Amino acid sequence: MENIFSIPEECTCGRKHTVLTGVCVLKEGVHKDLLTWLSENEYKKIAVFCDENTQKYTVNFASIAEICVLKGNVHATEVYAGEAIEFTKKTNAEILIACGSGSIHDITRYAAHDLNLPFVSYPTAASVDGFMSGIAAMTWHGQKHSFPSTPPIAVFADPKVCAEAPDRLTASGVGDVLGKYVSLFDWEIANILTGEYICDTIKQLTNDAVTEVRKAIANRSALSHLDYTRNVLYALLISGLAIQLTGNSRPCSASEHHMSHLWEMELLNEETDGLHGEQVAIGTLLVMEKYDKAMKAGLDYNAIRNIDLTKVFSAAYLEPVYGKLTEGILKENMPGGIPDSSSLHGIRIADEKALDEAIRAAYAKIPSIEELKELMYKADCVTELSQIGLPDDLAYIEKSLCYAPYVRDRLTLLKVLNACEIS
Repeated sequence: MENIFSIPEECTCGRKHTVLTGVCVLKEGVHKDLLTWLSENEYKKIAVFCDENTQKYTVNFASIAEICVLKGNVHATEVYAGEAIEFTKKTNAEILIACGSGSIHDITRYAAHDLNLPFVSYPTAASVDGFMSGIAAMTWHGQKHSFPSTPPIAVFADPKVCAEAPDRLTASGVGDVLGKYVSLFDWEIANILTGEYICDTIKQLTNDAVTEVRKAIANRSALSHLDYTRNVLYALLISGLAIQLTGNSRPCSASEHHMSHLWEMELLNEETDGLHGEQVAIGTLLVMEKYDKAMKAGLDYNAIRNIDLTKVFSAAYLEPVYGKLTEGILKENMPGGIPDSSSLHGIRIADEKALDEAIRAAYAKIPSIEELKELMYKADCVTELSQIGLPDDLAYIEKSLCYAPYVRDRLTLLKVLNACEIS
């Protein structure tokens, strides 16, 4: 069995990229390949993690593995991660299998990394981009964290299994991929303003994922449901590979994801039933509206040059929303313990004209809001907060846009704009 992806280790960015997922198979009936692979590699003690919705797919592994069914409304939290770790220890497993979607993968990935064990990805829905990634996105004691973890040693993805999932899950996957337009723009912004590392090869991979999804949407009426799901699933695997090669989620997660993370932290709202990709889709549109206004008005480089980091990273500003999590948010944004250790501190503005031209060239790569909405409509994505039970009033949206950038110490245009407003 060979990996369907081949990435040259020598890259123009100057870094060496290695695909750590040695096997990636995308085909119907792939559980047979997985069973063969486990046997060929002489894995005897196997633990499979699933939830109540994906338990039915573990029947293929029941005779050779211990099955852990995580109960209830499974989210990637310290509670479920603890359960997975304890189950692995109890069964003396030597390899783990994630049989499910995003949360199951993050829980399994975290447990595998914590115990220094390999894990295998067996997706059951084309709903998120994290199957091949080495990042565990967790809600840890109420705060969103991205923990560096181990990518899967192998991925066995069955498009037929994923096509059996509710259509809402596939639409969520589409929303997650279309959000990459903002992710890539924010990455370029960070590179332009601070010189942050960026890789053209990985950018192209992420663009390839978006292209695959757009082709799937354009040809949806001519494609079978199975083929449409296969194309979306392939795009999600490409996105996960981009994350794996980068070593963090930078090419696939920026301000649009920070909006989703803030809502998941339940600081501005009660628990939402929105799926990750649904929240990303809505976050993408809201962020794009903010960016569009800023670009049309023209960026105020003098304001950017004079950002007051002591005001931005003050408990007085953050505590009204983040409450008891404020200390953790400040630590996240100031990893060195002082404002100057923030990603905002690295901004350097010299030639404003050249800077502005570079930013506008990067922005020109993003479709218009109208075009993005049309793509989302055609893919049955959600586009309004009210569709996932969140307030859709202007005050809530403005508060989300103001506080979402501080979920991560990651430079985005949204964080820059907000910092200018505070200063």
